[in-house]
Amino acid sequence: MVIHVLYDACCPTCLRAIQLVTFREDTLKAATTELHPWPSAGAEEVLRGMAFGERPASLRGRVWAKLSSGLVLPNCQEDPMRLIYEMEYMAFVRLPTPQIRAHVDEIVVLPLERARQDAKGRARWWSSPSALRSAARALASQHFAVFDDFLPEATCEALAASARSARPEMQRGATGAASKATGTDLAKVLNEPSRGDVVKFCDDGKMSGCPELLDALDALVEGLQGCEETRQRLRCVDWANGAMFAIYPGNASRYIKHVDNTLGTDGRCLTAVLYLNRDWTKQHGGSLRLFEPGMQNCQVKRDVEPIWNRLVVFWSTQEVPHEVMACYKDRLAISVWFLCGAQSLRSREPFTRLFRPEKLRCIAGRDRRQRLLHAAANQNEREALAQLPLDCTFTQQQLSEQARIFHWRTEEDVQKDQDTEQDLAIRTAVAKALQGVPAAEAFQAAVPDKMQSAKCSLPLRFELVEDFPLPRRPQDDP
Repeated sequence: MVIHVLYDACCPTCLRAIQLVTFREDTLKAATTELHPWPSAGAEEVLRGMAFGERPASLRGRVWAKLSSGLVLPNCQEDPMRLIYEMEYMAFVRLPTPQIRAHVDEIVVLPLERARQDAKGRARWWSSPSALRSAARALASQHFAVFDDFLPEATCEALAASARSARPEMQRGATGAASKATGTDLAKVLNEPSRGDVVKFCDDGKMSGCPELLDALDALVEGLQGCEETRQRLRCVDWANGAMFAIYPGNASRYIKHVDNTLGTDGRCLTAVLYLNRDWTKQHGGSLRLFEPGMQNCQVKRDVEPIWNRLVVFWSTQEVPHEVMACYKDRLAISVWFLCGAQSLRSREPFTRLFRPEKLRCIAGRDRRQRLLHAAANQNEREALAQLPLDCTFTQQQLSEQARIFHWRTEEDVQKDQDTEQDLAIRTAVAKALQGVPAAEAFQAAVPDKMQSAKCSLPLRFELVEDFPLPRRPQDDP
């Protein structure tokens, strides 16, 4: 399987993108692309294999790629790193060995399955002390846990019916890049094939089945807060959003590898996803693929099939990079994020959400004021929180004052602290290559010798994150 890449061979911008792609291909351990200059017979053959709605009227000034899943990446000349991500994924991702799978199942899957069977059909089987301990150990060791038959059947049916009714109102799911985009750039981000679901948030929790779902999830989190292995980590997790209903249409839609709380700044601590897909088989795709910790890690830990009434919980941090594999049948998931109040106090947007009851609720009916004070780090912070209304729209002056008291940090500040020397060197090299410097020369100059292997002139991976910031460059006429 290869990625078919079509490009306008007369366009300087396209040729620079292809130069970078070719350079990366030369350093990979496997052939991942087949290049087709346009116009050519090869390019036309690939175009004929695309669905009518995905086929461009012309490739003039463009680079398009067709993935093995059938998905099409349009306009890669604007952002060739999207294509390079796909190449690196094909070359480097390693599926779990039988030994890895057996080890993970022994810790995560089998103990909870035994607890479920021992319950013999009892409602909320997962609330028993032994089941909660097994889940806490799974989270502490492998960072995720799986619960089958999580809800009563009637609740699942109600939730599925709510999703069907809400589908006409659903909107395209957005990646992290959408929060930084406006106008035409936002439209482009929302139509990217990196994330293909449509979503609707139930902020008021009143859609049929939602009250029962949220009550069960709150009970699960409270149970985990009582377990030794997870008690400290969940100490300030008193908050949760409303349920997010998401449908992935069965057209190879997916969500590429990502982390929910990438920088550890938005407050999200624990992710809970309920799947409601009857008669699901492996041929339908759509598995939740969990990786070992770290976005640069290419080792798959486990693929979890999204079967009916299965709940998966996992840490929202860099410990659990994950993706939704390409779906070939409509796939329904309902997600709820549980947030840490202490972390939320440290950044502007998470802080202000704590004072929007219509968007963020206190779990299990907990007292909102008490939980705010519980999250404070010192007496000065507690005094400031005690004076704020629980439902508050902040003025700029108030925001400045809270920033001083709670020592807010921006995402950019945190990103700079986390960037390594290699990250910065790679960004520099990619920018130079896209400005016309030969790729080999750009990387040779930008990437320090200690980062280069004996055979390759760049590190093993140089695709960084989904929202990789590319430099603006003048448009070239074809």
